[in-house]
Amino acid sequence: MRRPFVWLWLAAVLPLAGCSQEAPEREPVEAPPSPAARDAGTPAAERAPDPAAEEPARADGYSSAYTAFDLEACRLTGESSEGASADYACPGRGDVPIFVHLGDGRLDIDAGIDGEEFTTIGAFNELGEGLEWRMKDGTPFAVIFRYRDVAPQSEGRTVIGIEKIGQAGEPGCRVAQIGGETPGANRVAREIADTRAEDFRCGADEMRVVGNAR
Repeated sequence: MRRPFVWLWLAAVLPLAGCSQEAPEREPVEAPPSPAARDAGTPAAERAPDPAAEEPARADGYSSAYTAFDLEACRLTGESSEGASADYACPGRGDVPIFVHLGDGRLDIDAGIDGEEFTTIGAFNELGEGLEWRMKDGTPFAVIFRYRDVAPQSEGRTVIGIEKIGQAGEPGCRVAQIGGETPGANRVAREIADTRAEDFRCGADEMRVVGNAR
């Protein structure tokens, strides 16, 4: 059971609050319903991704696959006695699992292997209903997901997260967070994943933040 002490530090310092060639612009997760989001060019809503959905690879080998996400389908692996924190193991894609950690109403995602770092946004949040797996030559290297800010004053704010997939002896980490109001936010997320995630040095390189994403 990890100790979610990192979120305490994050909550204190953080405010509350894809490239493709002719490929369809798909949302990695559910988009916000607010008029402000629609005005920013983000679709107001989206059906849950088809678990079998996969785009053909581009000439450079990059592609995306989409899987549904439901915390209720995850297995509880640990819980604090007071119920303030919990750890889950969740279905991912193929042999790449997802690990979700809850602390004080905030959530963190790890992919591939479970990590020790708790990274989230400052506001109370929940996770969207889908994951986008970014792949090179059919091998996933990053997962793209969306936070929904559930604070009453959030007005439907969302934040897209990009998580590097970890391997044995090399845990993954958060590569970037992108405000859902960012024009072309999903395209920006894919571009950052493709250009940064594979070579991102967890613990050394700084997470990139675009827009209102803390």
